[in-house]
This record gives sequence, structure tokens and C-alpha cells, in this order.
Amino acid sequence: MPFRDIPNVDAETLRTMTQAFDAVCDRLGIGADDPERGEVASTIIELVSIGERDPAKLFALALETLDVGG
Repeated sequence: MPFRDIPNVDAETLRTMTQAFDAVCDRLGIGADDPERGEVASTIIELVSIGERDPAKLFALALETLDVGG
């Protein structure tokens, strides 16, 4: 999982990030070997870094940020 090594992120936030990441990848049909996973992860990290912690909001904002709609 791309979020394991992020400093200063608690376990609950990691679970939230992972939940949103998995949901976005599922919605977009991004598989385990797809290079777009990195872009999704970066988007989730950026959203968390500005304070978002709700998994549903992370999901919706990530889709919006990735310009694929929600």
C-alpha cells in the first residue's frame, strides 16, 4: 500500500486513505499493476495533507481532482 511510509499519519487516517484509495481504483477500474495508481495515491495524500479525513469525501474529491466525475 502506498501510504504505509507517510510520516505523521495515524493509523485511523491510514485506514481512511486506504479505503478511499481502494474505492477510487475500483470505480476507475485501475488494477494492481496500473501506473495510474500512483496518481490516485498522490491525490489522496494531497487531500489528506490539506485536512480532509472523511473517506466518502476523499473518494468524491479524488474523482473530481482526477477529472473523472463523481
